Amino acid sequence: MQEEFSTLDLFPEGHIMASLRPRLGKNLATSRDIANMKHGDIVTIAGLVIRRQRPLGKVVYITLEDEFGHIPLMVFPKVYAENELKLRSPFLAIKGTLSRREGTCNIIVRQARAFSALEKAPASRDWG
Repeated sequence: MQEEFSTLDLFPEGHIMASLRPRLGKNLATSRDIANMKHGDIVTIAGLVIRRQRPLGKVVYITLEDEFGHIPLMVFPKVYAENELKLRSPFLAIKGTLSRREGTCNIIVRQARAFSALEKAPASRDWG
């Protein structure tokens, strides 16, 4: 699965997060769920990092992608310093606060956990 993704930039049987989600826990929101949430709600999400940006300001912007869409994250300096190595991972699980301001929607990152697609990969189907 990971080899297919790294070679093709896609997972042939759908988005890689659709295969990983059942192994990540029950209380994980999706990008679709976020559309129905309110400013200030606490949310836990996971996805594939598709963009990291650190413009001239101090905030780091990360975009996750799940099987339904994109999830924009904002990481402030203190949280970034505490989680810098984790935030370099291609797959992240994030706990944060939903921020809706001036027509934008972001998750303000409070906690980050890196995970490997291989450790969450479906079991092989072996025939004897």
